Amino acid sequence: MVARPGGSANNRGPGPDVTVVAEDGPDAGRLAPLPRSGLTVGRNHAEWLVTDPFLSAPHFRLEVDAEGVLVTRADADQRPAQLLWTGNQPYTAGSSTFRLVRGRPDPLSPIRSIPDPVVDPGPEPARPNAVLQAFMAAGPLVIGVVMAVVTGLWYFLLFSLVSVAVVAVMWFQHRAASRRHGRRIRDGAERVSGRLDELAPTPGRLALAARADSVDRFGVDGVPTDGPVIRWGTGTARLRVENSKEGDQWARWSTVDLPASSVLFPGRTTVVTGQPSTLQAMGHWLHVQLCRDAITSGRGVVMRTAQGDTPWSGATRASAGTIVCWPGTSARDLPAGWHRVLLCDAGREQHPEAMAGTPGHEDRVDADQGVASLAGLDYTALRWHGMTTRTAAWLLDEMGAVQRPAVDQEPVRLVLPQPLMEQPGVESLRAELSPGEDPMTIDLVAHGPHLLVAGTTGSGKSELLLTLLTGLAAAHPPTEVSFVLMDFKGGSSFAVLAGLPHTMSVETNLTEAESLRTFDALSAELRRREELFLAAGAADFRAYRHAHPNADLPRLVVAIDELRVLVDDHPQAAALLARLAATGRSLGFHLVLATQRAQGAVGPDVRSNLGTVICLRTATEQESWDLLGTADAVTIPPDSPGRAYLRHGGGPPRPFQAGQFSVATGPPALVRWTDGAPDADPAPWRDLTVRIGAEAASRALPVPTQAVMPALPEKWTPTPEDRSVLPDAVIVGLADLHHEREQRPVRWLPGRDGPVAWIGTTAAGVDAAARSVLDHLARLDPAVPTFVLDGNGVADSLGVPDSWSVLAADRATPQDLAQLLERVKGRLAERHRVHLMVTSWGRWSAQRVGTGYETVEEQLATLLRDHGPDVLAAALFGARELAGGRILGLVPTRFYLPAGSTPEHRMVWPTLQRVKEVPGRAVMISPDRPAPGVAVQLAATD
Repeated sequence: MVARPGGSANNRGPGPDVTVVAEDGPDAGRLAPLPRSGLTVGRNHAEWLVTDPFLSAPHFRLEVDAEGVLVTRADADQRPAQLLWTGNQPYTAGSSTFRLVRGRPDPLSPIRSIPDPVVDPGPEPARPNAVLQAFMAAGPLVIGVVMAVVTGLWYFLLFSLVSVAVVAVMWFQHRAASRRHGRRIRDGAERVSGRLDELAPTPGRLALAARADSVDRFGVDGVPTDGPVIRWGTGTARLRVENSKEGDQWARWSTVDLPASSVLFPGRTTVVTGQPSTLQAMGHWLHVQLCRDAITSGRGVVMRTAQGDTPWSGATRASAGTIVCWPGTSARDLPAGWHRVLLCDAGREQHPEAMAGTPGHEDRVDADQGVASLAGLDYTALRWHGMTTRTAAWLLDEMGAVQRPAVDQEPVRLVLPQPLMEQPGVESLRAELSPGEDPMTIDLVAHGPHLLVAGTTGSGKSELLLTLLTGLAAAHPPTEVSFVLMDFKGGSSFAVLAGLPHTMSVETNLTEAESLRTFDALSAELRRREELFLAAGAADFRAYRHAHPNADLPRLVVAIDELRVLVDDHPQAAALLARLAATGRSLGFHLVLATQRAQGAVGPDVRSNLGTVICLRTATEQESWDLLGTADAVTIPPDSPGRAYLRHGGGPPRPFQAGQFSVATGPPALVRWTDGAPDADPAPWRDLTVRIGAEAASRALPVPTQAVMPALPEKWTPTPEDRSVLPDAVIVGLADLHHEREQRPVRWLPGRDGPVAWIGTTAAGVDAAARSVLDHLARLDPAVPTFVLDGNGVADSLGVPDSWSVLAADRATPQDLAQLLERVKGRLAERHRVHLMVTSWGRWSAQRVGTGYETVEEQLATLLRDHGPDVLAAALFGARELAGGRILGLVPTRFYLPAGSTPEHRMVWPTLQRVKEVPGRAVMISPDRPAPGVAVQLAATD
């Protein structure tokens, strides 16, 4: 139990911006978030299926507009094609009423007693005496007429008409007072209706409360009432007016639409009649209301069906409660003092035994006729409330009122197929996810080509991925399926599968450069397969493999755990994913994408090519609707990891419980019963990997050429075999040629290859590279003169041959530089080969040579410009000064070492590929390998 301090911030999201709710009707209580793309509502073939027989298949469509929600009806030929629904008033379709709710819904008010349906508008206006008014008006009028006739003076009539005017004014004042009194009655009646509506909510309001951000969402912390407050529907009824003396005079004012509600007092009876389907819907809604009341009051609830009595929670111990007798059951032997609700089928006569022992029923609801008599009120035009089994079960679960069986924590066990790795992968790529009589099996060929696995933290997403990949590896040999695994959760998911012979690569987001390298390799593999199929005249992977059954070409499964991190960190990867998704089926690629939230992570190009979606528990209802077309995934309990829904194409979601593989480790161990049961073993992934790998080794199963080569080692030393391939060459390092699916040594052959430069700091390994090159040169032909400008003492530390000419920077004078360079020029003038090495370039480049003004950089630039690589082999080692020097334009081959460099240093570097920044890791630029270059791990000395 986690408590949140009062006044702390609310970390829950705001929920869907707009929610559509079925407020009443046969399927009341259904909720659906309204996405920006719109929502089709209907009884069948619609995105939101509402169980209402009066709705057509796709009945209407809702689309978000700038001024509201645009409603487009399916029967546009009979009614206006479109109307704007602002949500201020409900929208009626079929026998259902729909409402729009914006933002987070409000919780329900606490349960309270409902008020008496009485209106007290105050005293009635006094009604004048009609006889007296007639005498007051007629008497003076008759006298005036007589006087006018006798005297011939007709103005006597004017005095007579004054009394008539006085009587008329009195009559109009009474009419105005009556209307004001009537309006007070109407206002009071509407207040009573609103109060009843608040205390007896509709199914739609109850369902919306499940999405409220409140501890007491359903208002169950109230004071227990005299009995459950039940709302049967909404109808028209006439309320009693307090102090009324005039019979039906105020009927039109006191007759309003109000909730048809009642209190189920102990010992009384309510009879509900209707068709079986109506009774079933009303019974589910009644069950939800009774359980809500029982949570507050502790009263019992018993559902009596033909299969027997089903008590809820502590009903067997409750002293009072309600028993609901469904059609075909008897009312005998009911608990004394309990309220009885009899659901009677209107289509057949009720059996006398069913009514036996039933006292006179005070309340009655006739759903077919639309009338009811409840709490002394007679309702007409009754719109009864109902609910489907599915909606009722969801609400009961939200309230904690569902009957939960004991949860079996033992995971569903899968066993490895026997024999292992025997299934071909050309026509199918099948793996079992859940065992049993109706196993859940996924085929990436038939159900794919691509799969999306979505689920929030703790839903079992990573375990399901491991189950899927292990199942594929156990069923198919490495030549039929191989894996490229990319784990963007730090390497915790796929590391256990690295030992499988099927696994070509396991990359993580801990090293960005390695992830980008994998994408480059996948792009190269895409192009290679396209060229391969084109050359063979094969339309797709299946055709090529049938024509070349022994080809070294497995199906390649690219599994990515936590896709959102990849998309956020590497936006350029989205283009490759879109291309893989579009061409995967024809080229034998299959994407298995896993993410906590698919919205924003899975682009439209990828989503349009997804064949199957597996949705575990989601954090919001919107995500479930987005992936499944239903809200099922958000209702998965948090204590059920591995519970999921699988949706293939546009079919309905299919629920299943993901299994875990088990490995027999020997005979069972005996423990004392007092010690308790041993803890359940999690899936032993490493044991499974070892077993599959041992089986492949024992049968000498071939392993295909890796599409993604292993990462370069952080330290590499050439072997004697490497040196023997080209004895006269200096081995510089090991190049990662993932576009060519190989890693091979980089060699520099003095006398053939041009000058080379190594650019980087000492921490990056540039001095170690100089030491390695000098060491290799010392092993070559000693007859070739070697001149070394040693800026940091590397040559002294190695103990170079005596035949070398070494000049240290701390002891060099301009005259020494002039003499050494003159010797170099003399050898070159005679066309003799010369090796020239310069370490710590920054210490030499600006030094003057001899008595002139030329610098070492200018002298060496002249030598490189005037003499070709056949006679002058030059190797330069330096940092920023070499990267920005003029001489670099004469050096075609360069090795840039990024470790320890700063952005200021890299400003003069070309645009290079990202590599792991470790000592000795470089990017090679050459005429054959232009920018962004090739990653190289420089050779280390023995």
